[in-house]
Amino acid sequence: MASVRYRHTMYDYDRHGRKRWYVRVVFNGKNVKRRIRSEEGTAEWVAEYNGHIEDLKTESAARSPYVKLHSLEWLANLWMASAEFQQSKPATQIQRRSILKGILKEHGHRDCRTITKEVVQAGRDKRAKTPGAANNMIKVIRGLYTWATDAGLVTNDPTQGVKRLKLGDSTWKPWTKDQREKFKAAHPYGTTARTAFHLAFDGGLRRSDVVQAGRQHRDATHLRLDQKKTGKRVSILITPELAKALDTAPSKGLSYVQTDYRKPYSVKGFGASVRRWVKEAGLPPGLTLHGLRKADGVRMAESGASENEIAAKLGHTDTRSASVYTKGANQERLADAAVRRYSEQSAPLSKSVGQFQSESSMESMPKLAGGGSGET
Repeated sequence: MASVRYRHTMYDYDRHGRKRWYVRVVFNGKNVKRRIRSEEGTAEWVAEYNGHIEDLKTESAARSPYVKLHSLEWLANLWMASAEFQQSKPATQIQRRSILKGILKEHGHRDCRTITKEVVQAGRDKRAKTPGAANNMIKVIRGLYTWATDAGLVTNDPTQGVKRLKLGDSTWKPWTKDQREKFKAAHPYGTTARTAFHLAFDGGLRRSDVVQAGRQHRDATHLRLDQKKTGKRVSILITPELAKALDTAPSKGLSYVQTDYRKPYSVKGFGASVRRWVKEAGLPPGLTLHGLRKADGVRMAESGASENEIAAKLGHTDTRSASVYTKGANQERLADAAVRRYSEQSAPLSKSVGQFQSESSMESMPKLAGGGSGET
């Protein structure tokens, strides 16, 4: 399989007749091999192969004569080839590489030992319109220089004293109830769009987990899978709506969500399909699958779920993200309670005023004949 479909692979047999796969490339006329230890034909085999390819590319760049010694690019390549970097989650590695690519495009030629706090601040301010991106840039540079300092490659960390920007409102807007109902009306049970909808809304799954969710993850009561982003295992109770969506999923094989060609989606390709489904439902552009996950968080908070409960359902590693949902729900709950409290306190006052008005009216009315003093 691998010798045909995957480049830079080879295999041999050990003394027990078991096949051993390797990724092999040539550096400066020398063969460099990395063993693939996962079972052939599995997703783990492919993931390990891709990881070795990335590692070897990084090592090649670090050894390249075109990368200047002590340049920022040289330092970044060494970090990406380090054990510390490789031990981070795959999604974290992808994000870090993407951020580093942008940084190196502008500053890769500079001496890593002379990068200053002012340079980092300028990069942060350049990204001020997207505070999250600015803060992620600071985080990646800090990680790079923390590792480099421990390794004795540099003596200063230019991120020291650089403050993170305050985050504004999230661009991931939760779907309203009307928007969800309109989407469901356009995409009935038995469609891929509807299956994905319930995996994101009722399952609370990220896009990367929706595309990997499969029948192998389901038991009588739950979906149980390891999140792509964090590696943390989540167990999602299957609601009647989610059960119906999974039971009527049009896909064949393991994956619940597949392309029209019966193949699993890539994460990016799936995002394009979600945009198409949103448009077909007549909904405004900008609604994303992540907005359904946020709508699930809002729904849980409004029903009184705790931060720990929300974090457990959505697979967060801490309660900071969950607090965003509970703060909004608690604000509304507390505000309603305050209004009810002063409304209840004002009720007796309203009653006494009404009684006073009634009594005053009675006193101003003429006495009935035969009453009291007999005056007319």
